[in-house]
Amino acid sequence: MGLVQYAPEEEQNELASLLAKAASTKTVQRKVADGNKLSERGTITFTKKELSQMSDDTRKLFVYNNNIVRYRFYNGMYQARFRRDGYNIEVASKDFDVMKNKFFAALMEQTAHKPSKKPLMKDYLMQWLSEKKPTLKDGTYKSYESLIKTELIPNLGGKHIDQISRKEIQEYLFRIVEQGKNRTAQKVKQLLGAVFALAVEDYDFKNPMTKIKLPHYEVKKGSPLSKAEEKQLIEFCKNNLHLYGVHSLLVLLYTGMRLGELASMKIERQNNYTFITCETEKTRKGYATIRRRIPISPMFRKVWDMIDFEKAKKASSKTLSDTIKRVFPERHVHELRYTFISRCKECGCNLELVMLWDGHEFDKDVKSSKVDRGYTRYSDEIYFGDIEKVNYEL
Repeated sequence: MGLVQYAPEEEQNELASLLAKAASTKTVQRKVADGNKLSERGTITFTKKELSQMSDDTRKLFVYNNNIVRYRFYNGMYQARFRRDGYNIEVASKDFDVMKNKFFAALMEQTAHKPSKKPLMKDYLMQWLSEKKPTLKDGTYKSYESLIKTELIPNLGGKHIDQISRKEIQEYLFRIVEQGKNRTAQKVKQLLGAVFALAVEDYDFKNPMTKIKLPHYEVKKGSPLSKAEEKQLIEFCKNNLHLYGVHSLLVLLYTGMRLGELASMKIERQNNYTFITCETEKTRKGYATIRRRIPISPMFRKVWDMIDFEKAKKASSKTLSDTIKRVFPERHVHELRYTFISRCKECGCNLELVMLWDGHEFDKDVKSSKVDRGYTRYSDEIYFGDIEKVNYEL
């Protein structure tokens, strides 16, 4: 700085500023004559890029908790030491930048092997599931439980929840997609999103689900049976009444019930009307059970005497899937529901009544609001009479 006075006057301020800036960097070395005495002390500061590479807990040490990494220049070497919060780092080099890089590498290495105070993923998943159980329906709970035990625990369960990175989750989901399991990948992503949303609140770490992406996946909705296919199915059932599943298929075809609603099915009679009742499956746990009434159409009456209703209630989903694939290998059971709803509309039934029969809350073809439907109470004559339109030739 003493040399500044010999520079041209108009350049002295700029030169002094540049020298002061250079002196503030950690590469400037000041030595005493014998080169063996302590001549410089300071602190290591981290760039934004370096901080972004740290784990959340490590970053908090230096940003929120204001921990300082001190260094000294002694005997021609830059030396830094950090012994706290489970770290034990000591590095040295003749060059400041080399010393700092050594420190950062040691910090990353010890962070990777540092025991986490947060739970393992497998333990947190089971805790999350047990807390959710009181609010979930049995079917939803079993679906979550199966996904956790068959997918998440085998692939992520052995890591602490705060040590699972976004990159690791993204690669895991892509592996599922590469196996052709797009639907499973979507379910895993949705479940992990719910789990980590709660975990970051409990333990305060960065959510690894941020910016997780999956390829677009179009869910296969299926389609109604054609009338020719409907006739083919009825003929198959008629000729194979010994098969347990045919009775359920006929009920589903002419009631539009969901597979999970079969077990609650009852035949009831009231005011000279015979109808089927069942508990609507989509009712959320804790809400009042909705038992809906499904009138008997002329088409249903044509096959009524073929059906053993007790067998129809007890058939498993696998039995039904296997049975329908004997007739239509590419079809699935839920398409019988599409068929019932489509036939009712094709025959000119009141669209709002169709929604009441099949237990739907939304239908783009129905203009009245859910509130309006709640205030509407159809007479039995209309409610059961409109189904008489469902009568056609096969």
